Amino acid sequence: MEKRGSVIIGFSIIIGFIMLGLLLKSPLESLSNNSAPISSNELSDLSKSVSELNRYQMISANDHNIILLDTKTGEYWRKFVPSNEGPTNWTKEIGPNLNK
Repeated sequence: MEKRGSVIIGFSIIIGFIMLGLLLKSPLESLSNNSAPISSNELSDLSKSVSELNRYQMISANDHNIILLDTKTGEYWRKFVPSNEGPTNWTKEIGPNLNK
């Protein structure tokens, strides 16, 4: 009787994996059939949005200075974060000319 129970459990596991595979296969096939190739306009729009995503970077220069860098133009702004003294205004600095 124990052998028969083991066979039934094994058979149930195999049937379960087959059913799971079929359930997962159908949505993946429908996705691949509906997808169209990416046009060059869509690709250029995607690259522009990715470049804008990382345009600004915040850098902690030391314990008292924070720099905000615009990687597209090369401009950066520095702010002094005092430990009880100094100005706290953002100051625009002149960066290297990246358009050479």
